[in-house]
Amino acid sequence: MRRPRVPNRRPRPRAVAAALLAVPLLAACGGGETALPDADLVVVGTDRLTWEPDQLRMEPGTASLALVCEGGANHNLIIEETGEEIAACAPGRTSFGEVTLEGGNYTYVCTVPGHEETMRGALAVAVR
Repeated sequence: MRRPRVPNRRPRPRAVAAALLAVPLLAACGGGETALPDADLVVVGTDRLTWEPDQLRMEPGTASLALVCEGGANHNLIIEETGEEIAACAPGRTSFGEVTLEGGNYTYVCTVPGHEETMRGALAVAVR
């Protein structure tokens, strides 16, 4: 009589790597109790080439910004009216920067080729 075949229970290297990469992604997307990065403004660049959220508000002056990139694409965040790049990150990473603006309405955009059309957000800075 043959012994039943027992499947190999060791994790495969790709499965382990995928699981390790998923942890920061889940944290960035609110997939658990993990907190978002500590910053005045937090923006997620999604793999669907959208911003979450696509509308932000801040007071005039300087604010810290965290740009979280999901696992499949790199992004940058540029204030269109000033041309200033605030942050840029690789897939699955978070980047930090500071934005200094006077009161008014601004647009934040990702200028990675192919992203700009769908990755446009509104940033309202209170007028004093």
